[in-house]
Amino acid sequence: MTTDNVIKLQQRRYDAASRTTRTQNWLTPGTDATSAIVNPTLIRNRSRDLVRNNPWAAKGVSVIVNNVIGYGIRAQWQAAGKRNSKLVQDSWKQWAETEQCDATGNQNFYGIQQTVMRTVIESGECLIRLRPRYGVLAEPLAVNFQLQVMEPDYFYEFNDGPLADGSYIQRGIEYDNLGRRTAYYLYKAHPGSLGRFYNSFKSGYTRVPATEIIHCYRTDRPGQEHGVSWLAPVMIRLRELDIYEDAYLNRQKLANLFAAFIYTDDPNEAAEEYSDISELTPGSMYVLKNGRTVNFSNPPKADDYGPYTMANLKAVAAGLGITYESLTGDLSQVNFSSARMGWQEFGRSIDAWRWNLIIPKLCNGVARWFTQFAGLPDLTTEWTPPARLMVDPIREIPAIKDAIRCGLMTQSEAIREQGYDPEQLLTEMAADNARLDELNITLDSDPRKGQGQASASPTASVNNPVKGKPNANPATP
Repeated sequence: MTTDNVIKLQQRRYDAASRTTRTQNWLTPGTDATSAIVNPTLIRNRSRDLVRNNPWAAKGVSVIVNNVIGYGIRAQWQAAGKRNSKLVQDSWKQWAETEQCDATGNQNFYGIQQTVMRTVIESGECLIRLRPRYGVLAEPLAVNFQLQVMEPDYFYEFNDGPLADGSYIQRGIEYDNLGRRTAYYLYKAHPGSLGRFYNSFKSGYTRVPATEIIHCYRTDRPGQEHGVSWLAPVMIRLRELDIYEDAYLNRQKLANLFAAFIYTDDPNEAAEEYSDISELTPGSMYVLKNGRTVNFSNPPKADDYGPYTMANLKAVAAGLGITYESLTGDLSQVNFSSARMGWQEFGRSIDAWRWNLIIPKLCNGVARWFTQFAGLPDLTTEWTPPARLMVDPIREIPAIKDAIRCGLMTQSEAIREQGYDPEQLLTEMAADNARLDELNITLDSDPRKGQGQASASPTASVNNPVKGKPNANPATP
């Protein structure tokens, strides 16, 4: 190979693949997605400790949970026939919107959504176990099953290896010979529970069919079978920020130790005779005795806290997929345009977490169980997440109206984006309109009228000179 060919070959390479002094300590193992999650127990324990004790970690988790789940992702059920649809919807409300759905009796389904989302962020994954209930409770349930939310600590990961029929177990999950999940191996009680010291504590593990488990986690790589804490990319940074803040506080305390040192040429002079300058007061003038001098301490300054902390918190926000403003509440560096752009980018993350994680795994999984226990065939459901608050409703609502008028979105889609159920909203609207017509009341805001075209307004007779005949060119609603 000629020298020219060698030079050309060297030019056709990536710097990222170079082996130089800059990359010699860069460890890049070629493990698969699941094997890369080394010591998940340590990762999630550190994550939980940060959420308990670090305010920025706690706020970051709350920002994601409150924006993704909010007051709850609601279901609108449809069945064969209007009567059946109402029966199913009523059963869902009685079961999901009360504590009936929770095996512990503490939360409704929307509270469970928040708990699952928080657990996925903190611990990387969450398990929801089906608990059938047939006459075992004092009070009957609207639908005979409940949900048990379980942390990933319940995984019994010591059962590992191939089975005789060609299936295999890997890190607490059993797969068939096609790689499909068939069962989960779970501790009977949380291994970190203090109850293990009691005689009644349920020790050991059990095999649970995969059809009775919802395994909720974010998939970052193909073939990933377990989740990892969302705080993993920023965990070290948050920990070091804690250490820095402690050091800064000590430095600030040291900076406050401003002292004066009095020197005298007379070695026999007693210390109490220095009382002529024992305490400094503002605006005072002191006369020292002959042979005395005063020197002041020079404690270190502590004035670099803001820029360093801001840079780290921006990195933390980026690692979590949220905005710096939502993490810190600091709006000093944004205007309307930049705030809207950041809000829209954050909104894309929220939609991805809702429609690629919570709704297909948790919500649809629970819906399958509900359909199974409700006893009615051909059930379908539409999920409506909470609306995201508008940055500027005066500008954004007209844009939504124009999109509906131009056929770029349906009215039902626009209603769902605002966090409402279209069927329920339109039904209430029809009932309100019927009641207003019954009382012969016409409001200027009536959507059946053009804006400003209410019969009670003076302009109505001008725009409609012929009584009872609608205007040929009504005002834009």
